[in-house]
Amino acid sequence: MAFFDAEDNGQLDGWDWCVGSDYMAKHLEVQPAAVVVVDMIGDADQQLYLERNSDPTLQKQLWQIAATLGYTETFISAYRWAILDDHFPFTQQGIPAVDIIDFDYPYWHTTQDTADKVSPDSLERVGRVLEVWLEESHQQ
Repeated sequence: MAFFDAEDNGQLDGWDWCVGSDYMAKHLEVQPAAVVVVDMIGDADQQLYLERNSDPTLQKQLWQIAATLGYTETFISAYRWAILDDHFPFTQQGIPAVDIIDFDYPYWHTTQDTADKVSPDSLERVGRVLEVWLEESHQQ
């Protein structure tokens, strides 16, 4: 598990994006089997679409688990975005990577993006999908 900083610069001119993940992807001592990035997933009106820069096989596994768990209303099996997020440096290194992101979050980059907007149910759904995926991956 890794936590990255300096992924999003708030659209400041002259700053690079994905600084921490880019450095890590280029300096790995051991290559992971996969990378899953969770970003902006706490929205109460959670809408997690397939993301075009993510590994399609890994994405399919995760969205199938979500469907099995009954989360088809929030894990939406349709493409909507192509995002340069912390998963992208890993895909550039040939590592399967997925970005689970609710990019329709209306408070992004505003002063209204506060803790009261975080939904425990939304966090639980994503956490449960990842828990099942990790359990299934470990058994293979």
